[in-house]
Amino acid sequence: MVILVPWKPVALVLGLLSALILVSYFGSALTRGKDPFAVSTGNWQPAAIAHHDTTRLTGARKPNSRSAISEVR
Repeated sequence: MVILVPWKPVALVLGLLSALILVSYFGSALTRGKDPFAVSTGNWQPAAIAHHDTTRLTGARKPNSRSAISEVR
């Protein structure tokens, strides 16, 4: 048995949904005073530098342990 799908309404709904997403993105960017077409100039770092230093957190400790909290600080 062949299941027939009306593709024209499906494509229309997906097109309207994507248009609503784009309009809401540009609208929220403009209301925040940001340029929606600007290239992001965030704090980009290579993955080798951006990872967190976990060498101080050695050994198994309970999450609520005071010694683990004081060691991180």
